[in-house]
Amino acid sequence: MILIDNRNVLRFKDRELLQRLSKWDDQPASGTVFSEPARTGALTIKVLHDGKPLYLQSKYDPQKEAQRFAGKFDGEVIKHVLFAGIGTGAHIEAFMEKHPNAKFSIYEPNEELLHMYLSNFRLDELPIRQLEKIFTGTKEETVMFEVQQLLAASNNVLKIITLPVYEKIYGEQIQIIFQKALESVKDRHSVLATNVAFQKRWTINSIKNFPTVLQTPNILRDINRSAFEGKPAIIVAAGPSLNEEFENLRYIKEHGLAYIFSVGSAINALIEQGIYPDVACTYDPSERNQKVFEKLKEKNIPEIPLIFGSSVGFETLENYPGSMFHMITSQDSVSPKLLDTAQSIDIVFDAPSIAVVTLQLLAKLGANPVILAGQNLGYLQNHRYAKGIRYDFVENELNEEEQEKSLKIKDVEGNEIESSDDFNRMRSQLEMYIASNPSVKVINTTKKGAHIEGAEYMVLKEVIETFFSEKQVIDFFSSVTNCYDVTFIKKRSALLADMASSIRKEIQILLNELEQIQLAKEQRRFRNIEKQFAAFDQLFNRLKQNEYYQGFLEPLVRVQNEELSLKVKDIRYEENVEKKANTVVNSFGRYLHEVAIHHDFVLPYFEEMKSEIDSMNGEDTI
Repeated sequence: MILIDNRNVLRFKDRELLQRLSKWDDQPASGTVFSEPARTGALTIKVLHDGKPLYLQSKYDPQKEAQRFAGKFDGEVIKHVLFAGIGTGAHIEAFMEKHPNAKFSIYEPNEELLHMYLSNFRLDELPIRQLEKIFTGTKEETVMFEVQQLLAASNNVLKIITLPVYEKIYGEQIQIIFQKALESVKDRHSVLATNVAFQKRWTINSIKNFPTVLQTPNILRDINRSAFEGKPAIIVAAGPSLNEEFENLRYIKEHGLAYIFSVGSAINALIEQGIYPDVACTYDPSERNQKVFEKLKEKNIPEIPLIFGSSVGFETLENYPGSMFHMITSQDSVSPKLLDTAQSIDIVFDAPSIAVVTLQLLAKLGANPVILAGQNLGYLQNHRYAKGIRYDFVENELNEEEQEKSLKIKDVEGNEIESSDDFNRMRSQLEMYIASNPSVKVINTTKKGAHIEGAEYMVLKEVIETFFSEKQVIDFFSSVTNCYDVTFIKKRSALLADMASSIRKEIQILLNELEQIQLAKEQRRFRNIEKQFAAFDQLFNRLKQNEYYQGFLEPLVRVQNEELSLKVKDIRYEENVEKKANTVVNSFGRYLHEVAIHHDFVLPYFEEMKSEIDSMNGEDTI
């Protein structure tokens, strides 16, 4: 039977867990979990594992053992610890005495054992104020979710301490779950960091690029795909192994054996070698992306068409000397609000690298096989780029700190090479897209590059001999026009302008409603406050249905929106009405303030774009 003091703690900390564990009060023991006194008289717990009894802590002196165990962490600065395995709690108590300012959580895989602890030991002998979470079970998705929440809350600095005997009982199972959770949170942090860095750029780029989108053909809609279907295409990246492939690429280009798609900085290495790719591809939203094409613009080379993502850094497109094609990206929230979506416009999804985006593009165009060149996804002799690539914002050679942080991965021949977290994410994405397009044969020709699952390794010379027998490349760029309906787009922009004009009023109405909730809270008028919450929800949903808000405002505050969503989840389960009112007023108030600021920021860009759309006659092309 769970001790009454522990019931009171769990009623406050986790009612659902209390209800779940209370079922064990009336169930017969399984015969696998036992408590017995140690030699010192203190209670200890043992479990049957593979038919043999295992003591979770010393059967002689659990307290003394706990002190020794906690001493292992002397001198460490620990802000948040997750104890895997509760045992008698002695090790937790000893640890927290040495780290009184740390927050702690407890994961006990065995539900019956946690019930036994709560029936024999008092939780309030631990520093309850610092207890963040207790959870139990071995269901992978549930445990992973809880660990992810703790990792995110601790900013990825969660110390995990496993009860030693649990290494034997659950070791591999626990480690796999914890590792998966860590990787997942790393990915989430990467997405969050990307959103923080680019949330404004994606939207501003999409607005400023839209007039160019209207004047250039859509590569996935306006060209005859037979130019690519069943034909080989090479994605040329800027990795250091590209140095060994220039002559092979020159031969391919001179004989038109395959389409050469340059991605990222590879354009500069190719230009320096006098090799003009059939296409250059770009999608990076940063202002710095324009640096990639400085050399091409300075030399005024008109022969290289550019395929750009619609959310690319707008500076990249300025004064581009060649013809241009576009592809609508998933980060472009503007185009879907203006184009006739009934016409089924294909998009490409955002990814960690332009090579991944270009692989998507080629798969949609029907190219086959797709060959990867210079796709090192790692470092070669401490270099990140091929010859001919120089920037003032990054050195080609790794510095000492980068070398120390690098990680080892397997290369195409099974040897170890140095790589990075960013390269690893790119590789994972490439592998995902390769797996999702099994009909497209992908060949990796990158010597000493990372092994890419699903891409057969073959040197480029052998690829030429095996797959390239005749000219395949044709001029698919000339006489291609944009087919968007400008009249429809003008009507849409006028409608969005009307919606933009109502935003300020809608925000003010919402802020007034929050003031009323705040007043009701201060005057402790809680009888009708739930109705006020419902009325506010209705008004907030009306703002969210505003298409100008959806396309031009919400994407600018996606990080703040995610924070608000997390708060809303907490609000749903909050039973204290006063606390709920506080959270609603503070969280939504902050968010609406951000929306108002960003509305003032983005409106001039929208008006400039609308003015350019209004001046078009439907026949303008670049």
